[in-house]
Amino acid sequence: MKMKIASKFFSILIMTPLFIFGPSFYLGETGAAETKSQSSKQSNENISIKLFTFKPETIEVPVGTTVMWTNFDAIEHSVTNGTPEKPGMSFDSDFFTEGQTFIFTFDKPGTYPDFCKRHNSMRGEIKVLPESH
Repeated sequence: MKMKIASKFFSILIMTPLFIFGPSFYLGETGAAETKSQSSKQSNENISIKLFTFKPETIEVPVGTTVMWTNFDAIEHSVTNGTPEKPGMSFDSDFFTEGQTFIFTFDKPGTYPDFCKRHNSMRGEIKVLPESH
């Protein structure tokens, strides 16, 4: 009986970070710890890449927000600023595969469309709102 309880506790102890932080917590594939909030005003958002879509497709965030995209597809994707017709210059993840992440902090207000360089139908948008005083 004690062994069953200890086994369940150990499973919960191991699996909880996986559900909270995703597979990169164990794989060490991101610099997430280095890009954590340095001020209490800064926030974090997560976008999943699943089934050739960004989920959510559009988000609205305040200036200073760090966004982390996590690829859950077993194929390489990119997160590239702009559109396939007119790529931007703000960010480009290059290709990353399942379980890997890309992190970017939005320091300026504006609308930032993004897309996947390999799958041009994959598109999203980050709306960065000015700081409210």
